[in-house]
Amino acid sequence: MNRIKAVLQKCWQYEIVHAAVYSALLNMLVECFNRRSLIGLVMIFTNPVLFLYNTLIILVTMSFVLLFHRKVFVYCTVSVVWLLLAITNFVVLCSRKTPFTAMDIYLIEDAIKVIPVYLNAFQIILIVLAVAAGIAGLVWLWIKGPKQQEKIHYIRTTVKIGLLLLCCMGVTHFLLLTGTISSYFGNLANAYKQYGFAYCFTCSVVDRGISKSDEYTPEYVNSLKEDIEEIEVENSEKSPNIIFLQLESFFDPNLVKGISFSENPLPYFEQLVADYPSGYLSVPCFGAGTANTEFEVQTGMNMDDFGPGEYPYKTVLQSKVCESMAYDLKEKGYATHALHDNDGTFYDRYKVFSHLGYEDFTSIEYMDGFEETPMGWAKDNILTGEITKALDSTTGTDYVFTISVQGHGDYPSTPMEGYTPEIKVTNFPVAEQQASFEYYVNQIHEMDNFIGELIQSLSERDEETVLVLYGDHLPTFDFTDEMLTNGDKFQTQYVIWSNFDMDRQEKNIQAYQLSAYVMQRLGISEGYIMKYHQSKQELPEDEYLKNLKILEYDILYGKKEIYGGETPYEATNLKMGIDDIEITDVYNYNDTVFIEGSSFNDYSCVLINGKEYTTEKVSDRLLRVNGINVKKDDVVVVAQKGDDKVELSRTTFTVKQQSKKNAQQQ
Repeated sequence: MNRIKAVLQKCWQYEIVHAAVYSALLNMLVECFNRRSLIGLVMIFTNPVLFLYNTLIILVTMSFVLLFHRKVFVYCTVSVVWLLLAITNFVVLCSRKTPFTAMDIYLIEDAIKVIPVYLNAFQIILIVLAVAAGIAGLVWLWIKGPKQQEKIHYIRTTVKIGLLLLCCMGVTHFLLLTGTISSYFGNLANAYKQYGFAYCFTCSVVDRGISKSDEYTPEYVNSLKEDIEEIEVENSEKSPNIIFLQLESFFDPNLVKGISFSENPLPYFEQLVADYPSGYLSVPCFGAGTANTEFEVQTGMNMDDFGPGEYPYKTVLQSKVCESMAYDLKEKGYATHALHDNDGTFYDRYKVFSHLGYEDFTSIEYMDGFEETPMGWAKDNILTGEITKALDSTTGTDYVFTISVQGHGDYPSTPMEGYTPEIKVTNFPVAEQQASFEYYVNQIHEMDNFIGELIQSLSERDEETVLVLYGDHLPTFDFTDEMLTNGDKFQTQYVIWSNFDMDRQEKNIQAYQLSAYVMQRLGISEGYIMKYHQSKQELPEDEYLKNLKILEYDILYGKKEIYGGETPYEATNLKMGIDDIEITDVYNYNDTVFIEGSSFNDYSCVLINGKEYTTEKVSDRLLRVNGINVKKDDVVVVAQKGDDKVELSRTTFTVKQQSKKNAQQQ
């Protein structure tokens, strides 16, 4: 016993042993937050290999303590960082059901926009105070904390840290080879529980984009190209308007087992499913991740091939164009429009859509007269008029990709004062979410009414039209596969409505196959990804997905061999809004400036000589700025800005001379 004690005392003399012990204790706390349970404390017994491996990852970061004299400060700083990540993951899991990844840091601007929806003012203040207290504590430790005086051999110590890192990389390679861990996360939430937070979060830091296949060669891609080009497609004479409508958090609540409603929440949608081509749609996300579903639908690319938790909108599409349905339909002479009744800057759509082939993008900043839900989201019925406007804006055929927002979470946990739900819900399996689910059901009931109104409007048009409806993901409730009659919380539904005859088929497909499937039904085949999906789905699944991944890599990261070495697509000059915002006159009246023009709304902001002023919208043709006058040669700008104050477009007017109205007042 004394010998063991002596050995332990001798080991404790080494700082790396301190770091290892602290890392193990820290890993226990991190896993408690990751699993939202105290089971993290006993992971060392339930899964010792993965516990030690995650501890090793934390130890690599903790080992930097060897380079500093202020060791307590470094221990606390590293611990705070890991705990902050773990707590953030805990909070994120409570609200959206998918774990926190490094990619979410890229989305911080978008997250700030929706924080008031998920947290009240008191909670936000507590978080700010906690962060401030943590920073203050670290500053105090740096100034007042203990400082060891022993000499540090920096070269020797750096080598030790490097060897530890190489050891971690070697263990990672071994565990991947043995199948103990995986680099492929089909279900991100399950992966975090199965493999541990430290490993999964680290993967999201280092694993980005699409990895290069060993089979990726010019010869292999050219063989794929020849194979695809040999396919003969029977082109249809039809060129209908094509509308894709992605419905936020939309699914049929009748799929939840044991639940009952005072009336059917989705009568229009269910009738469409019964009468038109439809099926289940496997989507890449649950509870959140709208942009990744729309990425798959538009491009035909598989999100499983990207890094865990990655959003291509925030990475590769920031700088590169990508083959897409919009580009494909432009080749057929279609005008391409995008619509979204939420901020244009969300997920950087105002940048990305030019890299996906859209000619114009109408976001909420270019819409007028919309209603809001009790939680502050725009109601989707505004989209009927916006879709009509897009169709009317050209004399030819149109492709309109539309993203709705009304069903967006968070949902109130208790009944809201002054809000009376039309539909009552009973027997929701998660009792504490009963009120939230009832609110959600009433919102998608209104979305269903919007679907009925939209179809009625499209039916009255003297143009052949196809409308594709689908949900982007299930809402943020504690669903399990067992609670759903279809048995899969990563499935929504799609339906293809048309005002001309189309054979009804039921087919379950992946989100990245949807556009190719719809185009095949219409006799349209453009672009290599679309053609590949239309012709190669009968291949064995592993070969089908392997070749798809090679095509994706070549298009986005490789040498563009499929295009002969250079992409045929160019970024569009994306126009924000369909209607032109114009200034026709600017004049003074007393101490007020009036701006006359067209297409103004509540997001219109007036700048005079570069300075922004509080703007009041009198009507869609008149804006007012109080407490100032303009004079000759002043430059007046009307800019469209969302709540984040990012300018999306501007219209400029120079005061050349006194207007008639100005002269009359003087």
